Formats: sequence, structure tokens, C-alpha cells
Amino acid sequence: MYDIIFYDDERGREPVREYLDSLKEKSLTNKDARINLRKTVAYIDALAEYGTRIGAPVTKHLDGEIWELRPLANRILYAYFKDNKFILLHHFVKKSQKTPKKEIEQAKRNLESYMERYGD
Repeated sequence: MYDIIFYDDERGREPVREYLDSLKEKSLTNKDARINLRKTVAYIDALAEYGTRIGAPVTKHLDGEIWELRPLANRILYAYFKDNKFILLHHFVKKSQKTPKKEIEQAKRNLESYMERYGD
């Protein structure tokens, strides 16, 4: 079993949690948001239970330490942190076949920032 933690920036904002909160709010009146929320939470729960062993189509390795959760068109980029923890770094909606390099780079910057503040 793994712990899931949310990346927070220097101002305390947690972009992935904020995305989930907005989905939760929209899901009260929007069926697509409700489906997205359920699928995303299920994928996060699967990551907590099985780690990266869960494999495709739920998760995929992208580059270096960066992996992606793949609920529907949403992507949550994450990395292994330490002591059986995964950190959810960045969220975006995938609109093309290939994952945009700028999204991977954003996740890497977030990981670097987090490690500077909380890593050993």
C-alpha cells in the first residue's frame, strides 16, 4: 500500500487537489464531470493500492521519474517520492496523441521544487 500526497507550491496551492475539488463541484450538476471524478478517484485509489505495477491503461511511464495516470482524457503526472509515497504533481487534459513536452517539464519543475522544500 502506498500513500498519495499532493504537490503544493510555495504559496500552498495544490493544483491537482484543486482540479479534483472543481470536478467534485461540477459533478453535482454535470454527468460528464461525475464520470470524470469517479474514474479519476478510482485511478488514484488503484495507484495507492498497487503502485506502478497496475500498468496500462491506468498508468504509463513517461520520462525519468515522471509517470502519468490516464483517466479518460485527463492526465495526472506523478512521481515516486520516498517511503512508499507517490506525489501527484500536475494535471492537464490531453488533446493529442503525444504527451506535450511542456506538461512533462512542468511536472519535473514541480518535483524539483517539492524536493528542495521537503526532500532529504
